[in-house]
Amino acid sequence: MQKTKRVLILSASYGEGHQQAALAVRDAIMESHPSHEVHIIDYIEMVHPKLNIFARYCYLKSVRFAPALYGLFYKGTSRITPSSLIQRRLNHLGYEELADFLHAERPDVILSTFPTPAGVMSVLREHGLANIPAATVITDHAIHSQWIHAYTDHYFVGSEHVKQGLILRGIDERRISVTGIPIRPAFLEASNRAGIRAKLGLEEDYPTLLIMGGAYGVLTDIVQICEELFQSECRMQLIVICGRNDKLRVQIEQLSKEATNPVWVFGFTREVHELMAVSDLIVTKAGGLTISEALAMELPMLLYRPIPGQETQNAAFLVKSRVAVLARTRKQVIDHVYRLLRDNGSLLTRMRANTNTIRKVTAAREIADKLIELDDKDVLYPPQDHTSTLLAEQS
Repeated sequence: MQKTKRVLILSASYGEGHQQAALAVRDAIMESHPSHEVHIIDYIEMVHPKLNIFARYCYLKSVRFAPALYGLFYKGTSRITPSSLIQRRLNHLGYEELADFLHAERPDVILSTFPTPAGVMSVLREHGLANIPAATVITDHAIHSQWIHAYTDHYFVGSEHVKQGLILRGIDERRISVTGIPIRPAFLEASNRAGIRAKLGLEEDYPTLLIMGGAYGVLTDIVQICEELFQSECRMQLIVICGRNDKLRVQIEQLSKEATNPVWVFGFTREVHELMAVSDLIVTKAGGLTISEALAMELPMLLYRPIPGQETQNAAFLVKSRVAVLARTRKQVIDHVYRLLRDNGSLLTRMRANTNTIRKVTAAREIADKLIELDDKDVLYPPQDHTSTLLAEQS
């Protein structure tokens, strides 16, 4: 009989992707291995709550108002060498708190869906303070050095493209599984498109355009784009998701009152899978979570102004795979929408077919099964009195 395992998932709340990946894996473990225990921790919140508030504020403001600055930060951190002082400091962020937590909770296996705890865990293992199987889910179709750590046992990646990038950086291919990025099961189930259309009151013979502002409603120029498409002579119906940005939702609702095309406006919703199921094209950022959900639903994408860094890499991968088009200006968004909806959506039909060459729908289940299989015979936890060792390593 297989013993009950305690799985610890270390995540972070910068955007939705890291947390949603953690939740998807947790749900898959509980479905296929119901006797096991799964604990998800917001790592930065655990080790430094005030820093977490400040860092989240800076992240959201930078991606919205200074994306070029965020891109410079992303590029700069990708060039940090493992032996540098900066990297050593990053790998010690929450070092003592994590050691205390591991001593108290004694998990059998650890999964990181955010790079910082993966680095800290690697250092704990390197210095003999812990020996717990540790794996990482990379939540974008991008390669960045902050994800790569010497004492990570296994990497779960979204595509062959990322796998090859890790191999080029010295990771043994036996330590890499191309699973896709884990998403909620709702996106993997067959959808009753006719039933959802009827529930929402959608027109049967109108193409449906879905505009997603992101979890925090930060899609650039979304108001101006909506204003033009709402009044467009091109026949379509539009669904707009504003996320947690209530001010944006009110603005879009006001605009929709003057629309000549049918419009449905949502704030934050758990029914994104239904809205994707009845859509023909999505206008969105290029975040790892949203694009993985769209791929699972075979939904063609129009990617607008991806944030420099992981989003530009995600966008390049999708455009190369011919499942998405890229727009850098509002005019390009409008032009792409008209072009893609032309001729009964023949271009969209080809893009939808292309999703099958890269979509992966079993990521969460594959990751769950592999985690449970990781060897935990010689697990070692940090000792109760580890202060002197920690201080020595930080000096």
